[in-house]
This record gives sequence, C-alpha cells and structure tokens, in this order.
Amino acid sequence: MIFVLLSGLHSVLCERCPIIIGDFECPVGYKCVDNQCSSPDGQLGSADCKKVNCPSMTRCFKGRCYSTTGLTCNRNVLLDSSTAESIISNCGDKGKCINGRCVEDRCMDVSCKETEICRDGVCVQMAGAFCLFHFDCGPSLECIGNRCAPTDLPIECNCDPGEFCQQGKCFPDRSCAHVVCSQGSLCTNGACAPVVGRECSQEACEGGTVCVNGHCVLDPCTNRCPADHECRLGECRHLQGISCHNQCPHPYECIDGRCTRNDCARKVCKVGEACENGLCVKVEDRFCTLAIRDCGERFECESNKCHDKLLQTV
Repeated sequence: MIFVLLSGLHSVLCERCPIIIGDFECPVGYKCVDNQCSSPDGQLGSADCKKVNCPSMTRCFKGRCYSTTGLTCNRNVLLDSSTAESIISNCGDKGKCINGRCVEDRCMDVSCKETEICRDGVCVQMAGAFCLFHFDCGPSLECIGNRCAPTDLPIECNCDPGEFCQQGKCFPDRSCAHVVCSQGSLCTNGACAPVVGRECSQEACEGGTVCVNGHCVLDPCTNRCPADHECRLGECRHLQGISCHNQCPHPYECIDGRCTRNDCARKVCKVGEACENGLCVKVEDRFCTLAIRDCGERFECESNKCHDKLLQTV
C-alpha cells in the first residue's frame, strides 16, 4: 500500500472514493479528499491487523478498519472433483452473510416483550394491531377477529416416542415403547387414546394435534404447504418476509425481524468464482480497488484485477 502527503493528510492512493460514493469507499475514520481516501489525524498507523483494534461491525484488512456492511462474505469452493473448501467470513457482531454480502441484523440481541416483535432494531407492540392472518402478528400472537391477541399456550415438550409430556417435561412410558398411534391419538399405558377435544390450557397437545381455542384439534398443517412455506394453525405463508425471532428455516435467515432467503447458502462454485444472489459469478480478473469489497474471500486485488489465491492450490 502506497501513502503520500496530501494537504497535510496521509492518503491511501490505492483506494478510490469517487464523488458518487465518497467516504463510504474509504476505511472507517478516513475522508474522501480529492478522490483519495485520507486519514484526518495524519497518522499512517500499523498495516498489521493484529495491532489494530477495530470498532464493532467493522473488519480489519491490511491495517485498516472497514464497515462490514456490504462486504463480500463466505465461499464454498470446489477445488477438484472430490474436494471442496468452505470459507466463513467475519460479518461483525450483528452481521450475517446473505447472498454473498454482509448484512447487519439490527434485531440481533434486542429483547422485546412477549406481545412485541422487533422491526429494524425497534420493538413494536403487536397486541391489538390489525391483522388478516396469524403470521401478521408474529410468532407469539394469533389473529383473532382481525386483531393480534396473545394466547396462553402451555410449554411444548417435543418428547420422543415412548415418552409422555407432563407440565413441560418428558417422562418415559415403557409400555408405549413399541406402540404406534395414528394422528389425533396418543399412547398411554400401552394403548392409543384420542387426543382431539382434550382441554389444553395447562397441558400441551400431542399426537399430531394443536391447541385452538383451548382444545386440541388435528393439526391442519400436516403435509399441507409447498416448499418455502410455513404453516401456522392451518395457514400456509411464504417464508420470505414473515416475522421471525432470531431464526428461520433453512435457507432463510432472520434479518431485522423478517425471514430473508439466502440463495448462496451451501452454494458451491468453481475456483475464481463467488456466489452472488444464488448464482456462481466469475470474479477472476474483475476490476477492483479493495479485495474484501470488490472480490471476495481469498482473493487479492492486484493491478486493479481480482485474483483468486486458491488458483495456486489446484
């Protein structure tokens, strides 16, 4: 990296900062001066990241701190017909890798009340909000009479076969170890007994049933929804954009309180390529000024062209 003295400031010559983008192109703390990234304190600093302490949601590269938001991230690379390498990036404390770029999850580590959901880092009260479907209310509320309302549900057990649930805990029932019951019934003392209609304000519904209006009914979601959908109380809804708390089913990620599809999850590309929005795109020889932003993991930016260092291993 080459430095020159420019109007009393040290400038990073190899990094662009055109007027359209400006300071965003520069390391954290640098300013765009005469289309060059310049350090306002006039200090060159260390080029060794081991000696640099970067703030949260930034990443050190060659001694400079860059905001992780928008940086390239993660690669699954096919090295030969039988060998692949998975490279995991650091997207920061609140960052996740979505479709090849780091995205900040502003709802990460945000604790909301049971009747609230996090939206873009802020807790939003959902109790009483207008709704059309259960999914409109978030994971903890139900849509009743077009209004989101809390429901008192018992703790689910998720017991293994041969166990029964009591007050949120699983207990073994050896007499049921080899008994298989149909949906809507549950083995008790070695025999299948109906569950449909059972009161469920204190005990969880089992045997393929769910609690609706205080009583166990057959789960209307069983084998109902197509791929990329989730079912709740008989309603199928596409996962993209639905409310979430921390996690979503694969390959979706919970970002800012909504499920977002990550089409690059487990996508394997050739050497010299990277996954972008679900597609393997050639990155080798792409124009660049900063490898971690313009190229990707294990790439170098040499003479303004991306070069995959993994080419040396194949």
